[in-house]
Amino acid sequence: MPAPPLAQYPFRVPSEPALHVVGISHHTAGVELREQFSLTPAEITLRLEHALDEGLAALLLSTCNRCEVYWHGDGDHEAWFRELARERGVPDEVPVERWDGSAAVRHLFIVAAGLDSQILGETEILGQVRRAYDLARASGTTTHEMDLIFSAALSAGRRVRRETLLGRHPSSVSSAAVDLMASSCGGELDGHRVLVLGAGEAAEGVLRSLHARGASNVQLANRNPDRAATLAHAWGASVRAWDEVPALAAEADILMVATSSSHPVVSAMQLRQAMEARQGRVLMVMDLAVPRNVEPGARQVAGITLFDLDDLQRLKCPASDTPSLALADAERILAEELVRLDVSLHGRAAAPRLAELHRLAAEMAEQEAAWALAQLAELSERDREIVKEMADRLVRRVLYPVSRSLRLPEQRQQADRLAAPEASGTPD
Repeated sequence: MPAPPLAQYPFRVPSEPALHVVGISHHTAGVELREQFSLTPAEITLRLEHALDEGLAALLLSTCNRCEVYWHGDGDHEAWFRELARERGVPDEVPVERWDGSAAVRHLFIVAAGLDSQILGETEILGQVRRAYDLARASGTTTHEMDLIFSAALSAGRRVRRETLLGRHPSSVSSAAVDLMASSCGGELDGHRVLVLGAGEAAEGVLRSLHARGASNVQLANRNPDRAATLAHAWGASVRAWDEVPALAAEADILMVATSSSHPVVSAMQLRQAMEARQGRVLMVMDLAVPRNVEPGARQVAGITLFDLDDLQRLKCPASDTPSLALADAERILAEELVRLDVSLHGRAAAPRLAELHRLAAEMAEQEAAWALAQLAELSERDREIVKEMADRLVRRVLYPVSRSLRLPEQRQQADRLAAPEASGTPD
């Protein structure tokens, strides 16, 4: 099942950061529209370089579920996303979602925790947010406040993985797809011939899940044979050449396609030809890619049952039975991390005033020491230095707890980031 509506999550960020989000997601756009927004890391980097030239602090998150632009500042840069849509041939009336200020921060936290994915609680999104943040930082398009917000969101996502049932029973798009194939084949995969196309993270997730489900006849084909050989060895599959795919498809019971290609690698014509050699045997096809790797017209080929990511969301959600307690725990963790972030943001906002307070206090200490020394003219030079030092120490002792209380949350977050490894995964 899809994630619950955002309104279900009641927590708030007391301060109002200048963060904004605009984009499309599986909530409002089907896979045929989302694939038009699919961006490679190289394309994202190029667009961020243009943003830097324009003085825009921005981050691009592009996954199978969503394409979102995060920006920081007072300007309204929704037009930047609309221009991306026009370049991709998307009509101006495309439905976009937008969040501003604390709502944008809350949305990011929910996304990073896997609570806004097609497969509720899926594990890949945390690594995707991390990589999007790393690309933006490398491009120089983040601000200090964005660094605080994204680091806090990643920390919150890690805690949800570690401390809730969502982490103890992790879900992924790949595992959900394999479960769907298994249920479509009567519940068992052993004895069925499975052909996997691709050798990236998504294909690796498929192979891992097939291995866990006991599939013993798995073949892997990819245009990069070295990468395919490494994956096949790790998960007990056999490697086949890419030019063998048409013949292999004619023999397989299940075809799972998960390449990084930006266009279909399996055509309706290829599948029609494969079906002619199958003597009426049906072929289950799972397209895990965005953009789609299998021509949608393959649905019209007799004997082909084709699933894509929207079908997967509709038919199979491993997290649909997630106890409400797990969601309650996740909400509590996000609320706690939002409070910590708010303290950090308040501390950063207070830093200039704190510096001015230290300056004024130092001036007052100097003035009061001068007054005292004027009343004690008979003091030795050593005694006069002690009086000055006493005034300085008194100021520092009074101001130190104030400074520490404002800086501690940020320091604690930095320590958490260093202590916990990032999640990784395939496109969600």
